[in-house]
Amino acid sequence: MFVSRTVKENEPQLVRKLYDKSKEYSDVADLTLGDPDIPTPKPIIDAACRALGENKTKYTANAGITELREAIGRDVKKRLGVYYSTDEIAVTAGAMGGLYLSAASVLDPGDEMIILEPHWPNYTNMVKMTKAAPIYVNCLEGAPEELAGKIERAVTDKTKAVIINSPSNPTGAVLTFEQLKGIAGIAKKHDLWVLSDEVYHTIVFEGECRSILEIEGMKERTILIDSVSKRFSMTGFRVGFVCAPKEIASAVATLEENVNSCACMFAQYASVAALENSSPLEKAICETFRKRCRAMTNELRKSKNLVLGDAVSTFYLFVDIKKTGLTSEEFAYGLLDEKHIAVVPGNAFNKAGEGYIRIACTLSEEKLVAAARKIVEFADKERS
Repeated sequence: MFVSRTVKENEPQLVRKLYDKSKEYSDVADLTLGDPDIPTPKPIIDAACRALGENKTKYTANAGITELREAIGRDVKKRLGVYYSTDEIAVTAGAMGGLYLSAASVLDPGDEMIILEPHWPNYTNMVKMTKAAPIYVNCLEGAPEELAGKIERAVTDKTKAVIINSPSNPTGAVLTFEQLKGIAGIAKKHDLWVLSDEVYHTIVFEGECRSILEIEGMKERTILIDSVSKRFSMTGFRVGFVCAPKEIASAVATLEENVNSCACMFAQYASVAALENSSPLEKAICETFRKRCRAMTNELRKSKNLVLGDAVSTFYLFVDIKKTGLTSEEFAYGLLDEKHIAVVPGNAFNKAGEGYIRIACTLSEEKLVAAARKIVEFADKERS
């Protein structure tokens, strides 16, 4: 029997390959997946339990329960000053669902979407699943002010959208407001959609994190994707959302009907509680990651062969390992075999990531420091 070309084009990602291989070791320090070890806050767990006790275990509207869409609207208005009605919001099965359904809502076979790299690898596969083509722009090369020009040079008559992720997985970089204005100008000039993946916007340690939605005229051509997963340590609840012009939110809900039907009902009620108590919960989680990333960075900088900047957002460190003379995969697999530390090779995030590794600071500070010391030992050992 055969499988479809779509499946063949979606090979297992390096992130998952390293994660799966790490399970061969009983004492591994797993720094691969972006899945925080921080317990889901008690008010959210309590809300989920109440919902279960009230038998809120059924189907919901494809777009999600009204209470959650209203809470999302209030949350976005408070953060960005942009109002979304409930018919401009669709709840999805995580941000992954929101991203794919958004791409499927604006891309036809043969279209192109511009992706800034290094990038979360699912972006490429999502675009390919729509039978469109991913077009890459390297964010690590050149000065920050050159980004808009590089994006515009990638635009063709087939380009329908550009996806941005700020703060970024895997680099932790945050787009400046000037960069966002440059991207907005290109979107307006060439009549493009902007998919803005902002799932890490509450995990920022230094500076500010702005949204392209703050720019005049961008609400009508921006699709905002967010979730409760990283923000509230709710990765397993699988609740994300899309805020977009009504026709796109409706399209996402229509496609949702044919993929998942709806997001989990009791998880949606838990998400309402999360958003209603967001400020103290977010601050505690952000501070935990700030301390972890700082401790990890301080230890890694003791290496003569590792280069990394200050951690400014997310819980990822994108570490330059080129001085070791190893490729990204050689470093990652060697580190796992010799030191039982699992990280992700940078080329998992496309070609621009070669020469780097990504470290997810998703363990306790004590475990991270111990892992960092082993990483330094591996990076600095003599090689013939």
